[in-house]
Amino acid sequence: MIDVQTVSNVLNLIKAAILPALAKAEVVVDATAGNGYDTLFLAENTADRSKIYAFDIQEAALNNTRERTSAYAGRIEYVLRSHAELADVVEEDIDLAIFNLGYLPGQEHAVTTKQESTLLAVQQVLGKLSLNGACVIVAYPGHEAGGQEAVVLEGFLASLPRKDYTVGCYRLLNHARTAPYAYIVEKVR
Repeated sequence: MIDVQTVSNVLNLIKAAILPALAKAEVVVDATAGNGYDTLFLAENTADRSKIYAFDIQEAALNNTRERTSAYAGRIEYVLRSHAELADVVEEDIDLAIFNLGYLPGQEHAVTTKQESTLLAVQQVLGKLSLNGACVIVAYPGHEAGGQEAVVLEGFLASLPRKDYTVGCYRLLNHARTAPYAYIVEKVR
C-alpha cells in the first residue's frame, strides 16, 4: 500500500503558502506551463484584472494548458518560447512566478528543463520581481538533468543577498534525496 501525502505534499504546501500573494498579484508567470495545472491554479486564485504569462517550449504543452485554462484565456498569454526569453516578453514587474521543473508528464522524458536556461530565467524573474513578490521553484532531482539543475539552483539561491531576498526550501527529510522539493524566494528589498 502506498501512503498518499495530504498535508506534507510539496506542491500542496507551496500552493497554500502563495495564496495570500496571489490574491493581490497583478502580473503572474508560469515559467513551465506543462499540462496547465499550475496555470489553472494561478488563474483560479488571482483577480480578474491579473495578467498571467504561461511559457513552454513544447506546443503540446501549451495546447494542453490552453484547453485546461480556456475559461480564463482572456487574461492568459500563452508563450511558445523558452522561459530563458522571459525578459523579452514580460515588460511589467512580476508579482509571482512559478517554475515546476523537469519534463512534461505523459510525454517524452528526453525534453526537460535545463540548468542553463532555468538559471537564466530565474535570474530574469528575480530582476523583475516586485517588492514582496515571490518566485516558487519546484526541483525534480530524480533524473539526470533535474539533478544537475537542482545543484546549480541551490548554489545560486544560497548566494542571494539576504538583505534583498529571503530564500526558503521545503524538502521531505525522510524520503529519498531524489524526491521533489521546492524553494520560495521572496524579494524583501
